Amino acid sequence: MPESNVEFELKFLVPRRARAALRAALGGRGAKLERRRLVARYFDTADRRLARAGMSLRLRREGRRWMQTLKAGGETALARFEHEVPRTDAVLDAAAHAGTPAGDRLAGLLADGEPLLQRYGTDIRRVTRTLRTRGATVELAFDEGRITAQDRELRVCELELELLSGSRPALFTLAERWRARFGLVVDPRSKAERGDALADGRPPVAPRRARPAGLGRRLGVAAAWREVLDECIAQVLVNASGLAAPVGVEAAAGRAAVDPPEADRTELVHQLRVGLRRLRSAFRLFRDWVPPVPEPIATGARDLSRAVGAVRDRDVLAQAIEPALQRAGAPGSLQPAGGGAAADAGDAVALAAGQAAQQWLLALLAWRHGLDADEAPAAARPAEPPAPSSEPPVPDLEPPARNLEPPAPDPLAPLAPLVRRRLVRWLRSIADDAGRFAQLDEAARHALRRRAKRLRYASEFAAPLFRDKAMRRFLKRLQAVQEALGELNDLALAARHYDRGSAAGARDWFAAGWIAARREAVIAQAGRALARLAERDPFRRR
Repeated sequence: MPESNVEFELKFLVPRRARAALRAALGGRGAKLERRRLVARYFDTADRRLARAGMSLRLRREGRRWMQTLKAGGETALARFEHEVPRTDAVLDAAAHAGTPAGDRLAGLLADGEPLLQRYGTDIRRVTRTLRTRGATVELAFDEGRITAQDRELRVCELELELLSGSRPALFTLAERWRARFGLVVDPRSKAERGDALADGRPPVAPRRARPAGLGRRLGVAAAWREVLDECIAQVLVNASGLAAPVGVEAAAGRAAVDPPEADRTELVHQLRVGLRRLRSAFRLFRDWVPPVPEPIATGARDLSRAVGAVRDRDVLAQAIEPALQRAGAPGSLQPAGGGAAADAGDAVALAAGQAAQQWLLALLAWRHGLDADEAPAAARPAEPPAPSSEPPVPDLEPPARNLEPPAPDPLAPLAPLVRRRLVRWLRSIADDAGRFAQLDEAARHALRRRAKRLRYASEFAAPLFRDKAMRRFLKRLQAVQEALGELNDLALAARHYDRGSAAGARDWFAAGWIAARREAVIAQAGRALARLAERDPFRRR
């Protein structure tokens, strides 16, 4: 009989230095372990229809039997639909999943007769332990092995925590305990996602750029809040995981190894910074309409954004300012910012994989999934007696701060009128400074730049609520403003970098003159862009 369910799990990369200790901990206290070798083949069409639809189809040998499994994305990044069908042999049958939502989607993707081909495979040695903790029963699965595609290979070493029964907060509490103990790194990628990239010859983690949040005119405030949060969190999580991946055993091996290029490392830093800015802009956009964001979540986003910004600033100096000076005829050779590319790469990895960042990422996910539980009707939440714990008692994670008063407006209230009033007010505050932009000091220009970024990201979230043509024109003008203000900020950074006082050399003096001349041109450019920004009201209903 086919089995289907929605699995909810957390995945972590395991640092090389922690593998032995993690193996010992899994078998500690006389725990009963199950060991299996899992050899799987993954299938897709030549044009990657399943991967592009967020699905995976595999045949896996488990001992002496074969199991065919179809997986598809769920309502959240941590929940996936899974449908399993036992097979008597290693022959794939896509029709075996018919009658399930994912199976019907699969049938639609293959309706034109496009054949399924094996694209990659996995060979994993798995050690599992079922652990009972306060409020939940969780399966811990420690996987070591490899993903292969043609002549390419990617090592795998990860720990999965799957919720078998009980509450999600209890799962997150347990996960934080193991994460802190072994320095684990949150990684949302499935083996199928990594295998698909390997088969294509792409880096194991590609920079994840901003995507539309999927807002609709009929969406209420609470539903829109979750949609925007999920989009921002996905961008933050993927890029942070990409930067932190080298602490695990993600090094590619084989005759045609695939390693992330330096350009991707730089872009991962940039996109992580953008994701954090979008997340903080979302906090501001929805403020007073939804329960307040817990202080640790808000301050953690701010602190990580600042730390990532410092790495990004060094990238700007090395990859934008220094080459521009070289083209302008600066004396001497290119001067690396800080310790050079290798040092910057190490700093980025240490930052993303560090205790503060990883603790915040896991707390962010716990808070986000707690919102769904908070909004579920009481009758929909099954009351389960706490399971006997096989772990020593520890205090639960501190619950997020709650607003005891009902949020205003109603969570089901239409979003567009609220957003329009707020964005119009933000636009007016920018327009007030546009006429006197040339007279603003550096601090005031920096504050204006931050308001412009916030307006841009919030407007991108809300774009589906307003007229397409007007919003496209407005966003294009807003991007021009942000680019000009961004270059001014980069020039101010460069001015501080090359201001060496009495130790200044010929290159420093050249840089000071070039920066001053370029700054005057960009100030004029930014003033013109700001003057065009508010010529028409872009926030009109469809």
